[in-house]
Amino acid sequence: MFKGIVFFIKNGWKYDKRYILWRLLYQFINSLIPIVATIMPKLIIDELMGNQKTDKLLVYVSILVAYTAVATIFSDYFNWDGFSRRCRVNAEFDSDLHKHLAEADFERLEDPDFLDMRKMANKFLYCDWHGFGYLLDCALNALGQIFTLIGIAAIIATIDLRILILFIVLIILGALIEKRAKQNAIRLSEGVIKDQRGWTYYASLFEDHSFAKEIRLNSLGKWLLDRERNYFTKVNENQKKQNDGFIISGFFGAIFTLVQQSAAYAYLIYCVISGSISIGSFTMYTGAVATFSIAFRKVLDSLIEIQAYDTYYDKLDEYLNLPKTLREGQELIDADRNHFIEFRNVSFKYSGSDVYALKNINITIPFGQKLSIVGENGAGKTTFVKLMTRMYDPTEGVILLDGVNIKKIDYEQYMSFFSSVFQDYKLFSFSIKDNVALAQPMNEDKVRNTLEYVGFDEKLCKLQNGIDTSVFKNFDEEGFEPSGGESQKIALARALYKDAPIVLLDEPTAAMDPKAEYVLYQKFNEMVQGKTAVYISHRLSSAKFCDVIAVFNNGQIIEYGSHDELYSKGGLYTELFSMQSQFYC
Repeated sequence: MFKGIVFFIKNGWKYDKRYILWRLLYQFINSLIPIVATIMPKLIIDELMGNQKTDKLLVYVSILVAYTAVATIFSDYFNWDGFSRRCRVNAEFDSDLHKHLAEADFERLEDPDFLDMRKMANKFLYCDWHGFGYLLDCALNALGQIFTLIGIAAIIATIDLRILILFIVLIILGALIEKRAKQNAIRLSEGVIKDQRGWTYYASLFEDHSFAKEIRLNSLGKWLLDRERNYFTKVNENQKKQNDGFIISGFFGAIFTLVQQSAAYAYLIYCVISGSISIGSFTMYTGAVATFSIAFRKVLDSLIEIQAYDTYYDKLDEYLNLPKTLREGQELIDADRNHFIEFRNVSFKYSGSDVYALKNINITIPFGQKLSIVGENGAGKTTFVKLMTRMYDPTEGVILLDGVNIKKIDYEQYMSFFSSVFQDYKLFSFSIKDNVALAQPMNEDKVRNTLEYVGFDEKLCKLQNGIDTSVFKNFDEEGFEPSGGESQKIALARALYKDAPIVLLDEPTAAMDPKAEYVLYQKFNEMVQGKTAVYISHRLSSAKFCDVIAVFNNGQIIEYGSHDELYSKGGLYTELFSMQSQFYC
């Protein structure tokens, strides 16, 4: 039950020890306030109705006022400074989670089970709307209330132990009913995870600027709203079922409280009338009764919350300890040698699919070769490149770099050998120079030269801040919104700036105008001089710039050779090339 609490304490202590200490001290100080506030008024009232000694009254009032004032000051300090520290711990932990996401195997990021697991892990960390560290607060709050209970229980027990037992029984009965409601709410909540993700997705479509044109051009507003409504209706119906359970548990809790308070006050009034206790004692005991009920209830409520959300801890633990299979390799190879890549009997199918996206691929790409990958949509071209860059591992067969299985090579070193532009590349809301250099050492002259090389210089001259101009306007009103062709040039400049020995270009000219595409083709050989290049394009005229061409069809390489060799064979390549060339005749 307390695995999650141990987790929070361990990680809180790791990032900021005072965060844990401050929360403990906050609870301890506040736990004494009700005890002092219960005992001291009794002493003051008895003295006022008795000897009325000024010195004693002064002492009693001073203790009550001084402790309340000092406790309030320290309580506020530990509370607010502790909150600041909790925010820092939260940020550090979020950073760790983001690091985990950045290093997770790529294929897991698309797995619905992984997405659901992440959602449940967040439920543990943030307890829905309660915020980070809520379970730790529940545990420490329970501990503070236990301190209060010990003192108050000792006071109540001096009246009649049976009253104390009655209170405990009634409070436990109410807590058990609430526990059942909470467990039912958790069960219902688990069942609606996918619906919540669906709702979030459809809501994001309206907020994401990149979808705005599609929504308007295709009149998708009502259609998307209806789909969003389908998801949030299920979520809200689920929420109502949860709240109905809490309403019932609240009703029984109120009945038990009524019985408890009635019994206590009836007994205390009897004791005053019979003369067995003073008015001061009556005040103390009535205060103790109210405080005991509140404190005991808070302890049980905290334990119920801990038990309810602690069930999600296993999902967080599973999430944080998923194997990173792509990063298991430790072997380092000579970075300065001329690298060659070999696919041996490589087959691959995506998770959850029975159909092979690639089947029995055998190909060697020697250093310095310019290889063009061609084929119709769905032929396996992009999957081939994703396997080469270890987005996925082969289902069967092996991929070798310099004769070494790439699974054995250190992942970061292996990725450093590739410069790539995929057809679904992304630009960031950074400056142009940061979009080009990314994590590579910054050299502004090199950034400008690379952008000029890919044909972005004309646009760059029109931008007032040059390479310091922000891409998009998320953080800078003077940022610019690049066109598809401009975006592609920046992405291509990024690949060239990295200056890796192997260049992978997947449809690098798809969004460029004919002139820009022609200029790029003219420079292609120069761009990849002294490098290995793998080039994917639907425009087969680009294949003529490459040394060899691999023709993919239904996940297999069915033709391999130079442009002249393949064209003379009259196979699929000839058919595809002729179909395209007729439009230029």
